[in-house]
Amino acid sequence: MAELPPPFVAIDGLANFRDIGGSPIEDKDGKTVAKVRKGVFYRGPDTRTVTPAGIARLKELGVKADFDLRSKVQIEKLGGPSPMDDIERIWAPAFPDGEYSPEKAAARYVQYASDGTEGIVQAFTDILTHGAPAARIVMLHIASMNPDSPSACYIHCTTGNNRSGVFIGVILSLLGVKPEKIAEEYSLSDIGLRPTRDAAVERLMKSPVFAGAGGGGRARAERMVGARPESMLAMLEMVNKKWGSAEGYFKTMAGLTDEDIQMVRRVLTVQEGGRGGRSHKRQGSVWDSTKAIATKLWGSLGYEMDL
Repeated sequence: MAELPPPFVAIDGLANFRDIGGSPIEDKDGKTVAKVRKGVFYRGPDTRTVTPAGIARLKELGVKADFDLRSKVQIEKLGGPSPMDDIERIWAPAFPDGEYSPEKAAARYVQYASDGTEGIVQAFTDILTHGAPAARIVMLHIASMNPDSPSACYIHCTTGNNRSGVFIGVILSLLGVKPEKIAEEYSLSDIGLRPTRDAAVERLMKSPVFAGAGGGGRARAERMVGARPESMLAMLEMVNKKWGSAEGYFKTMAGLTDEDIQMVRRVLTVQEGGRGGRSHKRQGSVWDSTKAIATKLWGSLGYEMDL
């Protein structure tokens, strides 16, 4: 199979793996003043199918951290986590376990498979609301990195489509990327998942949970595994209405400070002409503190952070 062009990166055993960097950041006059930094933040599917050659390629890319957004139930159903040597796996579930009961999963299937954008935007709102602790974990890890030489990180759910797409969408919005560009980036999953889409649709159509959610109908199953740009545009509009902006979301729901947000922007953007952010002294200590806080937070919800 031919390799996909950038921003996709060929990783043996991982479909839909791509770099979120490269999008322009414009001022109010439409002039590009910065870009999202390439080679720092990647997105894609879960790592259970990655090959040794794929892991070696991830290491070549400098990936040091792997954010796993899947629930405990999902991970255990697939045989447990898939650790990769020398790449730290950071569990940051988008939903607590109770949100993955068969009944709630069926309700979410209805939202994802519905026509229009109302249903999927509600599903995306649930991801952002329940996943606020996960967003905090991801963002403080990024904020702890040295903007002069940040290591790379990877975020994934199951297919690298919706949960990953929601978090990437609000992060790109925070950085100043226009909604149309964010929606375009989100829709790339339709290309990235093309090799596995038919199999995913067939699994859905045989799923008792999907059947319980209205099932039957290939069109509904295809909407579930699709990535419509209008869905992302509608979600970003919802974020602006509900929290004022992406920055408002991260401050209100994830508890980030102005300094945290400034550090994230320094790490994930590069000024036009190639100059990145300035050095700072938060690396290490902030992330160690964040992990301690996250451990207590997820522990209070009945989670083990070392899953």
